[in-house]
Amino acid sequence: MRTWRNIAVGLCLAAATVLVPASSAAAVSPGTPGQVAFIRGGNLFVAEPSGAVWQATTGGGYLWPRWQPGPGGGLAVLRHGDLYYGHYSSTTHTFTAAQRLTTSGFVGAGAWSPDGAKLAYAYGPNVYAPTVYIADFAAPGAAVGATVTRVETRLSPAAQRLADRLPKKQTRAAVLPSGFDVLHDSLAVAWSPNGRWLAYPNGECWAIFDDCLSVLELSTGEEWWAAAFGGGGATLDGFATVPAFTADSSRVLWTQQTRPRYEPDAQVGPLQIMSAPSTGGAAVQVGANWEHSAVPSPAGGGAVLVTAGRNGKAWVTLRNGSSRTYLYQGYEHDWQAV
Repeated sequence: MRTWRNIAVGLCLAAATVLVPASSAAAVSPGTPGQVAFIRGGNLFVAEPSGAVWQATTGGGYLWPRWQPGPGGGLAVLRHGDLYYGHYSSTTHTFTAAQRLTTSGFVGAGAWSPDGAKLAYAYGPNVYAPTVYIADFAAPGAAVGATVTRVETRLSPAAQRLADRLPKKQTRAAVLPSGFDVLHDSLAVAWSPNGRWLAYPNGECWAIFDDCLSVLELSTGEEWWAAAFGGGGATLDGFATVPAFTADSSRVLWTQQTRPRYEPDAQVGPLQIMSAPSTGGAAVQVGANWEHSAVPSPAGGGAVLVTAGRNGKAWVTLRNGSSRTYLYQGYEHDWQAV
């Protein structure tokens, strides 16, 4: 059975708490699409619905902003490998990082619960097989994010039966073949808008594969893998990171890159956005090759923000079916739900 062990920010012991996944009835997300936060040159930028784009920080070092659901302008953002929590002001067009949430230097982009009361993130000093933690932002009388819960997981019975039939992983290559994108090392986490699932790289499936993307059922602590590469009889090397869920939670999206496993001189393939049912099933590509880091519209439908190249620069781009619209020069975007 799943157990919950509690630790404080910075990975130290803390008082006990019980994690209760956010219910869909209490959820703020999904909702009306609001502001878009993104990174350009190491600083945070915010594009408002009016079309105005503001530089919200200076000094650099910022990565992967994630909007807290709702209209308050709350943001979790990485800086120099740690998570910070603060607020973006639509009046002053600045971001104030009021609180540092971690001190380890080895965490990935956070994911908010649908009601904005909890923040999940992955910690992995060696990138592989990270541990997922959930910070509580609504504990009475406690500092914001002061109580952190470690998530314990196991493979679902169906995934375990499949794993038992697969050849066991031997040793992982010390160095990934050249040509793979730096997104291979992303520890980004996604929380489904219905509060049911978390998706993150290299969960329990990492015992079988070299790289994989796990989908965790929060109510049971059970995982299945959406994509898997290397080991376990897989015919491709590769990675699957930067997950996201559609507004109705029916599908999980991720960025992947692959190459034939048993052909040492084979070329690495393009970055691709893939999508599969959240309960498991066949994956299909979304958009075009070399687009990555998908963020579906909070309002549902087919609209999704991606990063795409334009004249040698990364652009936050609106993909809707076969159409593509370049919006803002930048990357690591997030779409606010209000």
